[in-house]
Amino acid sequence: MTPKNVLLFIVDGTRTDVMGCYGSDLSPTPNIDAFSAEGALCRNAFCTHSVCMPTRASIFTGRYPQNHGVWANGIPLPTSEVTLPQVMAEQGYATCASGKVHFEPQQPYRGLAPMIQGSYYGFQEVHLSENSLGKEYLRFIDENYPELADRARKRDRMPEEAHDLQWITDRAIDFVTREANEGRRFLCSCSFHELCPPCTPPDTYAGFYDPADVPVPVLDEADLAAKPPYFRECYEGYIANGRQPDEPTLRRYIAGYYDQMRFIDHQFGRLTTALKQSGVWDDTVVLLVADHGLSLNDHYQWRHGPFLFDEVTHVPMLWRIPGMERHGVEIEDMIEQVDIMPTVLDVCGVAAPTGVQGTSMAPLLRSEEGSRGKESVLLQERQAPDLLARGLEPDAIDEIGVRTHDWKLIHYVDYPHGELYDLRNDPGEFRNLWSDPGYASQRGEMESLLMDRLAAARDPLPKRPWEW
Repeated sequence: MTPKNVLLFIVDGTRTDVMGCYGSDLSPTPNIDAFSAEGALCRNAFCTHSVCMPTRASIFTGRYPQNHGVWANGIPLPTSEVTLPQVMAEQGYATCASGKVHFEPQQPYRGLAPMIQGSYYGFQEVHLSENSLGKEYLRFIDENYPELADRARKRDRMPEEAHDLQWITDRAIDFVTREANEGRRFLCSCSFHELCPPCTPPDTYAGFYDPADVPVPVLDEADLAAKPPYFRECYEGYIANGRQPDEPTLRRYIAGYYDQMRFIDHQFGRLTTALKQSGVWDDTVVLLVADHGLSLNDHYQWRHGPFLFDEVTHVPMLWRIPGMERHGVEIEDMIEQVDIMPTVLDVCGVAAPTGVQGTSMAPLLRSEEGSRGKESVLLQERQAPDLLARGLEPDAIDEIGVRTHDWKLIHYVDYPHGELYDLRNDPGEFRNLWSDPGYASQRGEMESLLMDRLAAARDPLPKRPWEW
């Protein structure tokens, strides 16, 4: 069965441990959990990078950051890159992005009209609202809730009906319903601004969790001492800048994070219900995925990037593909974000364009005999602007790493230190074995694997001048 439509539900800064289907006892995500029971849950999906713009560029191009050129936040995706919505639009699909896209730094396109001439990286219809609120959403507030205008612009807590997450979902529902009623094939991306605390869920969802009940990381000075020096420098830089939360603040922020996830689960339920009511549920590929994870003070680090430990790089990924023979499948094979675009194209019967570096996981999702995922994933972080907030220069740190089921190695360019973890015996990455002579052989094997992965990830396209 070839599906007619595609829905991408992309959550920002979301860890696997905030969803019930991934084993959270604390977080009720009933709509996402029910969706997981109908599809395939990927246990070992990883992002290509630790922050938004590089990961989103990889999702929509199927290419690694060093090749699509978005190697840090603040760098726009070159318009010469071929995107998933562009390919689908060329096949006759109606394409829409509602919410966060983040192909460019936010300011240049905050004034985009809701319906634009031509397309925006292949999206024919856009309704943008991101970390910086889009003007279309603010016009909606000014026209319908003028008494909330100041609160919206300050990102204070908003009523559910005026919340920007609700507005983003409404725009996506309008699009899929309209296209379904017209009998047109569609691709819709519905995505929200970051789930990074402090979150502002509406009053109807705020306060569900008691800060005293939420989990907080167990911190160990020996862990910090064994990490590369910049871990301590980042931690101390946040303390010096007054940005490192104390425990009561941390607990309040994490409780708000869980509250916001409940609201996002509600939005996902609204959107999937709209597909069912429009009669296109069984004709639609649905993917729920995060652009990256989040550190909630793990390893003494607040917020996300520029770090490559699993809380930041391990992401939720759930698929539902029409015609799947098995439901409620849990996939242990490793999957990268670059695999998303070729998988979507494959299940829709569309050829992947030249330059796509990911691999279609459609056979794996369909539980076809002999199908396999990957044996390793490639991870990277380069010159993160986030370091400025910690008092460090962005160009001081470049990281490249490789992770298998059992081991992880992080190489720091131009530095003698690094990270090596035995994930079988140390899944929390607390014991850095990089300098341990007893693991020199394993480190050598992982370094060889990293070189092989980098060689295989070379750009198959000819070099092109960058557009910035």
